[in-house]
Amino acid sequence: MKSKTLLRTLLIVSFIAATLIFSPSSRAEGTPAPCDLFTRADAQALFGEDVSEGVLRDAISPAGQSCRYSLLDTFGITLRVATTEAIAEEGIYDSAKDVFDRQVKARKASENASKKYKEVEDLGDGAFWEGTSLWVLKGDVLLIFKVNAVLEGSFESREALDDAKEEQNLVFSLKAAETVLSRLE
Repeated sequence: MKSKTLLRTLLIVSFIAATLIFSPSSRAEGTPAPCDLFTRADAQALFGEDVSEGVLRDAISPAGQSCRYSLLDTFGITLRVATTEAIAEEGIYDSAKDVFDRQVKARKASENASKKYKEVEDLGDGAFWEGTSLWVLKGDVLLIFKVNAVLEGSFESREALDDAKEEQNLVFSLKAAETVLSRLE
């Protein structure tokens, strides 16, 4: 019985080690980490309030990394950076452009998603807002900005509140994207 448990434990440890060694790299050489592209100081300037330290995480589908800055535990900004190299290594999509193009096509084809979809002109090599996130393609890098900002005021209806919140989050996402894109050039 002990030998079976030991063997099972060794197999699990071997599997975990192999996964870590052979897992896709989360970013391409030369592409800064998301917390370097959009810093804590940038997030504090964006919100006009103190935010947490950035929390860096690996991301999947598309492969890359994300950095999250929070304020009041619920609000904040997450920047996700997915490079063509990491995406191709993951094996689901071919490149950053492939992911971007598929997302655009899917949103335009969906009756519900198309209601929120907005193309954004003059930002990177292509950009769109999908209601909660700003997707920006810049060369071989896909950037995804998700903002949840505090919204002050009172509103006539839930729909008016949701519309105002979406507009505010889009404005903050666009400001963050300008900062990040200036660092990628």
